[in-house]
Amino acid sequence: MPDPKPNPALLPCPALFDVTTVAKAAVEGKLERVPLAELELAANPRKQLSADSIHSLAALLMRAGQLIPCIGVRPDPAGPRVVLYDGQRRLLAAQASHELAGDDGFEGLSPVQNLIVLLLDHEPSPEEIRRIQAQANQREDLSLVDQQEQFRDCWQARAGLRDDDRIAAVCADLGISARKAHNLRRQLTLPEEIRERVAERPAGEQLSVSMGNRLADMHTVAPELTAAVAQRITTTDLHDSAMRDLGAFVHRTVVEDEHAYAVRIDDGALLDGLEQIEHARAHLTPAGQRQAAGVLGCKLAKLDSELDTLTARAKTKALKVRVTSELRDRARTGRYAFVHERGQDFAAGIWVVDPVFMLDLVHEQLKDTDAEIAREEPYFAGARLDDDELRDAAQEDQQRRAAARARQADATRSNLGLGHDIRAGLMDPTDAQRQALKAIVCHLLATHYREVISYGAGWTDQERQQPVGDTGRHEPRQIDAILDAELQRALDDPDPLRGIAQLTARFAAAFVLHPDGVTRTKALGTERMARKLRDALPGGDNPLRAAVWEFLRPMLSPNLVALNRDAFVLDGEHETTVDLQAHRSASDLTGLDLGEDALDSAA
Repeated sequence: MPDPKPNPALLPCPALFDVTTVAKAAVEGKLERVPLAELELAANPRKQLSADSIHSLAALLMRAGQLIPCIGVRPDPAGPRVVLYDGQRRLLAAQASHELAGDDGFEGLSPVQNLIVLLLDHEPSPEEIRRIQAQANQREDLSLVDQQEQFRDCWQARAGLRDDDRIAAVCADLGISARKAHNLRRQLTLPEEIRERVAERPAGEQLSVSMGNRLADMHTVAPELTAAVAQRITTTDLHDSAMRDLGAFVHRTVVEDEHAYAVRIDDGALLDGLEQIEHARAHLTPAGQRQAAGVLGCKLAKLDSELDTLTARAKTKALKVRVTSELRDRARTGRYAFVHERGQDFAAGIWVVDPVFMLDLVHEQLKDTDAEIAREEPYFAGARLDDDELRDAAQEDQQRRAAARARQADATRSNLGLGHDIRAGLMDPTDAQRQALKAIVCHLLATHYREVISYGAGWTDQERQQPVGDTGRHEPRQIDAILDAELQRALDDPDPLRGIAQLTARFAAAFVLHPDGVTRTKALGTERMARKLRDALPGGDNPLRAAVWEFLRPMLSPNLVALNRDAFVLDGEHETTVDLQAHRSASDLTGLDLGEDALDSAA
């Protein structure tokens, strides 16, 4: 049921220009051209204005004229002065046009001399002014998708011009900067499902404009890889990871997505020929099959047979393809690969995205291995040795040394590749990796701090204690029993970070126990544990000691904080018994004790 008594504040107000009635009536006011010198602005809630937007609007006013009139009033009907209540940006842009006309980007334009104003027939009340300005400031900008379509329409309309002139013309038509125009143009190259995710203020699965530009550049050479990377960006954290290191993000995407074809070619790396043939063959599209048939010099119907032969030859020869700088340059310049520039000090990351390129590479390598390797006849010429056994022995030694150098180079590249893989893997660790990390940290703590953990847990947890005869007192259980129970509790915690914190808290508790509640002579007594505690956490300005205090302090009672603070916190200032302030105060000779009383008494 509707409310019979609606809120009066929500009822229609008397309108300046009523558009809810059907009856025709004259508009309350008149249009006039008012010179800029006679215009002034009323107070407006909009205080922050972009200089770029004012310059863009100035260009539109100079090129296309004023499409929407301002709203104002003459306080004195007989005077020229007009106060504007709607038209703040238009007036500022018109004033700025006098400085911009004729400058770079504004060549051949004349400054704005006047504005068209709808003059009200009465001075509006404060409430009417608020409504005018609220409606004027309520205008909504186009969404990014709508901006893209608007740019596409203008771009097509300006076909036939050189790119630079075309961009300048579209910028003038839409009143946007050249940078904005280039961004919109790059975004239009993306598939619609990716382009619709680009937002100026991204959230959730949306992509930032910068990320959209990077994907647009990638899409020009690697459409399938672009789709796989965009599909993997499902959270803000993954988006930020891709922005920090796109190369590592691409590597992780290729590892996880079997449908994405991309082969990383690092300088000096060895690629297995058989593996590359099988991998490329599985990703051949119909168009790629036709290209592969042309590369291998066979008909399309014979392609499978030719690839089978190529596979068999690569397997027989155990073919290894070494990546050289020439190969990387060939993939880059031929646009067969996605290239991620990592700065001046690092080699670019290059991923081949064309399977036909890899098939052609393996095919060339197999042809080279079929050729007979020429022997170096002058090798023994200096010694004039012609013995076949010596020749064979020398050749074997040479091959052995070459193989050793190759193994060392392969091992070095493998180690460096491992570093790249680790960095990529840590960008988005799986739950299994987090659980494994918890197990590693907890087992390391339990191995190296066995007694310390048992000491901290044994005196703070009643479950880790046992009664002492009939005395009513309790003491810690055996060290191994306590340690096994604490380790198991940490490992059983489903939250990896909390599991680590469980065991770390027992370790840290050992250093803040109240001494009156701990026996001295037991296995976990203060006398036997004193040295172990000093070795585990040395005193002084120690980063580990500071970290333990920072971790444990919020859990301590005020009594334990006061008891242990001096042992963990080193104050920068030292106390002194000297009253420095008194010695800095003003003094004279009358305030000094010169011993005159003692001299007088002696006399």
